Amino acid sequence: MKNSLVVLILISCFSLSTRVFAVTDSTKIVESMNFSVTDVNGDDMNFKTFLGKGPLLVNFWALWCEPCKQEMKAFMALSEKLKEKGVSMVSINTDKVKSIAKVRAWVKSQGITQPMLVDPDGSIATNQFSMESLPYSLLLKPDGSVYKKHIGFTAGDEVAIEKELDELLNELSEKK
Repeated sequence: MKNSLVVLILISCFSLSTRVFAVTDSTKIVESMNFSVTDVNGDDMNFKTFLGKGPLLVNFWALWCEPCKQEMKAFMALSEKLKEKGVSMVSINTDKVKSIAKVRAWVKSQGITQPMLVDPDGSIATNQFSMESLPYSLLLKPDGSVYKKHIGFTAGDEVAIEKELDELLNELSEKK
């Protein structure tokens, strides 16, 4: 009985830990990426404007989430490095409305220049992108389909994500 329990626990831990790594998903999260978003300054735009130019790294985060902030810094460096290859990044903050001023201040203090969207009610994260937990990141193809999905962040994950972006860039250049 004890051995069976230990085996079940180990299997559960293994299956949970594998969810942190990249997952390929060939379907679009939503059929149309044509929906409104608001940036940290209160300006409205359409999410579709971020698509079509090249790979898009979409990063969901919150101020209270330390791994999210570590991931954000790593992804900022990565997106800057790959910018000339056509990679872009958009971050979506999931803090509540009352925290948006704090989010805006943190973004400014960190010198973040990529688009910073807000999702205070979580509707974009859950309804449009099927977010499971934070941090949550997606690598989208220019058509909006998911290339890879990442849940969680550990220092060094950005190296694997850079490889995935290089793979996607190669795949896209072969189709031209």
